Amino acid sequence: MASIGELESVEDVQVDMLWIQRLNAITEIGEKLVLAISLALGIGVLLIVGNTIRLAIQGRQEEIIVVKLVGGTDAYVRRPFLYTGTLLGLFGALIASLMLVGCVIWVGRSVEVLASLYQSQFELVGLGLSGVLVLCGIGAMTGLIGAWIAVMQHLRKIQPK
Repeated sequence: MASIGELESVEDVQVDMLWIQRLNAITEIGEKLVLAISLALGIGVLLIVGNTIRLAIQGRQEEIIVVKLVGGTDAYVRRPFLYTGTLLGLFGALIASLMLVGCVIWVGRSVEVLASLYQSQFELVGLGLSGVLVLCGIGAMTGLIGAWIAVMQHLRKIQPK
């Protein structure tokens, strides 16, 4: 603020602290909402991947019994389902990244117009490569965890007779 007041073309600087406090409160609420939605979506991913893996295990139940009869370990039987869960999470994260890029492109111009009305150079940017890689890593780990939970629950129930 002091630097703005030192400019030759600026006669007086007024700050509305109440407006700044309101804006900060709204921003904090927005951050908490984004976190809550992210957690809800993460739990949804765990449930969806878990259900998909459960259905895959049920569909391949006879094969699993045969593999166990010929000496296949639980780890051997578990591995393809874990790979499937990891890939589901990874591809889901890639699709989410593409959707995010589309939203940034779609909304970006409107944000620039709004920012220009306030003499601001604000620009909406996406995740970038590192953000996409982190998102893909989190997606893959979420898929792996969902698959692991489903496999551990349902593989124990399948035993050769």
